[in-house]
Amino acid sequence: MKKLMAMLGACMLCCLLSVSALAAEPADFWQYEKNIEQVAEPLTEQMMQALNDEDYGRFQSRLSEKMKVALPESAFKKMANDLKGKFGSYKAKEVMSIELREEYMIVNYKGMFSQTADPVLIRTVLVQENGKTCIGGIWLNPMKLVEHTDPNP
Repeated sequence: MKKLMAMLGACMLCCLLSVSALAAEPADFWQYEKNIEQVAEPLTEQMMQALNDEDYGRFQSRLSEKMKVALPESAFKKMANDLKGKFGSYKAKEVMSIELREEYMIVNYKGMFSQTADPVLIRTVLVQENGKTCIGGIWLNPMKLVEHTDPNP
């Protein structure tokens, strides 16, 4: 599990460091209601369902180019197997918080899985790439191991 967390952290760091190379959108580009309902929710749900189904084609279809390089199919399969072994299958999520930045948006979810009663923090980073919203990073950690507080316990 530590290797999985380290790998995901490295992917996230790589993507966030390179986000400045993307064409910056104005701060008002990220419109809370529009992007949560129409973009973040379906992208995150697709990603989580693809992890459940171990479907790399569907998983990588909306990843940024840098995430595709950082998370090839072999690493995806290991991540999917590690997640299932540790938490079970993904069941549901609910938005906890949103962090808006000029170049990216972070959506933090409380995720529920089949083999643990404890929630899992699902952190999705969305970036703009070639005029399209893509997943630029993802973290999955037991909430009890992170210093992220749930506003709705």
